[in-house]
Amino acid sequence: MLKYTQQAQKLSIGKKEVVHRKLNQGHKQLNSAMASPITQTISHPGASYIKLHFTDLDLTQGGKLVVASADGSESYEYTVENASTASFDLRLGDTENKQFSTMSVSSDTAVVTFYPGVDQTSHFGEIDFYYHGNEGTVGDDSLINEDMSTFSTCGSMERQDVQCWAQSHPVEFERSRPVARLLIAGSSLCTAWRVGPDNRMFTNNHCIESAQELTATEVWFNYQYTQCNGTTKETVVKVTGKDLLKTDYTLDYTLFTVNDFVKTAPFGYFGLDVRDPAQNERIYIPQHGSGNPKELSIESDKDSNGLCSVNEPTANGRGTGTDIGYYCDTIGGSSGSPVLSGDTNKVVALHHLGGCTNKGAKIKQIWPQVASHFNNQVPEGDNSTGTPPPVARFTYNCTALTCQFDGSGSTGNVQSHQWQFGDGQTAMGALQSHSYTTDAVYDVTLTVVDDKGKTSVNTQTVTVGQVSDEARLDKGLPKTGLEGSRGSELRYYIDVPAGANSVSVTTKGGTGDADLYVQFGAEPTTTIYDCRPYKSGNSESCSLTKGAGRYFVMIRGYTAFSGLELVADYQ
Repeated sequence: MLKYTQQAQKLSIGKKEVVHRKLNQGHKQLNSAMASPITQTISHPGASYIKLHFTDLDLTQGGKLVVASADGSESYEYTVENASTASFDLRLGDTENKQFSTMSVSSDTAVVTFYPGVDQTSHFGEIDFYYHGNEGTVGDDSLINEDMSTFSTCGSMERQDVQCWAQSHPVEFERSRPVARLLIAGSSLCTAWRVGPDNRMFTNNHCIESAQELTATEVWFNYQYTQCNGTTKETVVKVTGKDLLKTDYTLDYTLFTVNDFVKTAPFGYFGLDVRDPAQNERIYIPQHGSGNPKELSIESDKDSNGLCSVNEPTANGRGTGTDIGYYCDTIGGSSGSPVLSGDTNKVVALHHLGGCTNKGAKIKQIWPQVASHFNNQVPEGDNSTGTPPPVARFTYNCTALTCQFDGSGSTGNVQSHQWQFGDGQTAMGALQSHSYTTDAVYDVTLTVVDDKGKTSVNTQTVTVGQVSDEARLDKGLPKTGLEGSRGSELRYYIDVPAGANSVSVTTKGGTGDADLYVQFGAEPTTTIYDCRPYKSGNSESCSLTKGAGRYFVMIRGYTAFSGLELVADYQ
């Protein structure tokens, strides 16, 4: 066991590329800060992600740095107010506002836009290097260190995409939600997970052993495919490491917090099982092995019942008797994954070593060292019912005064669909046809109730008939002559019927510089949106494929603008 204990390590995926690209390289000297934003593009063909490092920046006096993917689907904005959410490698001398790494973009191209501060005309900073990587280069066991691969996949490789288990094992699938992928210092990979309702996460000490490593770490939630063995990924939510609360070499754990904690709320959290698991107790492990989109290990051909089980209730890890042993498949990159009991769906161990049996440090051993960070109360998970809570969803399509409502897309063990149509009328059932008597805008609410009595509510604003509404965009019909001052906001929406596959929103023409923001289902802000093209001038376009419902549009003046044309369409 000592052999594998010594070789516990992060999985390396990324490489560093030195560029020393001045932000104003190729740009003329600016005569005023408002002349135009400065743009640069960094590409690395074939990369799964690019993570840029900046030095000699100046974000004072209203300066702003934006890094986005080429298609605008992913973007991150940094100002003096929020620069603390960037990645800081203190070993490189990184510091807020002057030198740091921005969030990675999951693309082989990163578009940089720098908006100079007031009176800033010559000092802009530079991109001194970037990290890049490709998960495909570590997706095959044969490409990983022999000790981490051969002695982690026990028998046949039985890790599968989480979506492959969604129908056959819905509880285990749901319990994979709190698991996240770590990108450490731009190049190394591990797994981490939320624990309890507060801002707390676990990973291994050999993944993150210091505050310096933590502040240089990204935490990726929802990094998984939309279908079993698919190629399209879910929308990934990325945050950065914040505070290191507690770490220990022998038990190989690190407890930490993240920036932008509110963004992690949709993914839930685990409870802890502070006990010795039993011989042959069923277990399962959600993980980001090899840095892959999230996978689940549930089955094991090394166990007589064909399911992952506790094969050694007490085993040696980095310490004597600190671990449990199991044949459940893991691999390099799985370090830090939760080992969950199939009986309680709580975490009983923290995976950290390969060897067949693979090893996880007992939560029973870890808990006394971290209890004070949980007010000495063992945390429960958000799965107390054993099944995921319901989520109310509905689409609609209106012709004249009659609307068709469809709530069958709601998820969970839904037992009832309760409608309030906004005109005083109600109904029960997933599918409803409702006729209104007056042209108007109505707030329609669907409430779903599951078999445990838990509820979920979804309210949408529905325009019925011909309503005079200056904010409404009609299919293919432009709004022209739009104007505004610097910082002003114009807001619009378009209702997209069922059956539409794609939505486009475009601005063009006029003078000045107006910025386009689009979000499905809610008003966009300058930091929360589905699309933000980040282009100079007034020619901007967004394309979304989120289906039927309301799409909200914001036009914001980066400078004063006039004569702008806005059009929304769908197919």
